[in-house]
Amino acid sequence: MKTLPETQYTLITGASSGIGKAIAEECSKRKMNLFLVALPDSGLELIAEELCRKFGIAVQCFGVDLTEKDGPQKVYNYALAAGITVNILINNAGIGNLGDFENQEFKNIDDIILLNIRAATLLTRLFLNDLMMLPSAYILNMSSFGAFAPIPLKSVYAATKTYLWFFTKSLSVELKETNIKVASMHPSGVATNQRITESMKNTSFSAKITVLRPEYVAAIAIKNLLKGKNLIIPGIPTKIFFSLGYIMPYFLILYFISKIFSKGKSTAITK
Repeated sequence: MKTLPETQYTLITGASSGIGKAIAEECSKRKMNLFLVALPDSGLELIAEELCRKFGIAVQCFGVDLTEKDGPQKVYNYALAAGITVNILINNAGIGNLGDFENQEFKNIDDIILLNIRAATLLTRLFLNDLMMLPSAYILNMSSFGAFAPIPLKSVYAATKTYLWFFTKSLSVELKETNIKVASMHPSGVATNQRITESMKNTSFSAKITVLRPEYVAAIAIKNLLKGKNLIIPGIPTKIFFSLGYIMPYFLILYFISKIFSKGKSTAITK
């Protein structure tokens, strides 16, 4: 792909599928040039070519495993070598799990922590100084509605998303007087692929009514990020549940969450 000189790019991790791909499409509609990152051999090049052809934007892509120790550094090094100026960083890449903690494999747990926490944190640190040199810049961390309460059967995943929420809140205060706007996105269940869509059919009614389409989540995310919002919760039912969380006793919150996820219990990893 051709890199245009003095052109700013939106960096999106996990851009080959699900919410990440939808965000790439949403940004393309807004004529934002893209730097897409995903696993090698994930079809990222075809997505980049299609977006470039359809929307007439500049698109760069880089295949890397962000759970590897030097994964985030490789992304930054590629950007430097290619002359890519990132003005929007979207830490979207993430994986999750559903099942009893005692049955989770060590590698599964490790990968969730490395991708959801370490990769997002290090990418933010690597690009932060460069972002601060621009007239305006943005950071979006893809958290989850699961960040707001412990989730039995998704214990590690929910904990990593809580980290992202608090990390974002702290960073937004630190950068309040700078040119950088920082936001966290907290969608409820998102039908990112057919397998996840099918599994959601076995969940409770309250879970079903909060299920969102990736395209909707992407549109809300970019719209509110550019408006300078620092907490983004898409969907009216999800916003209602968020508000109820402030007035309900904690033991009731845990009870209802346990009921919701016990109906769809499995050990599958989801994105």
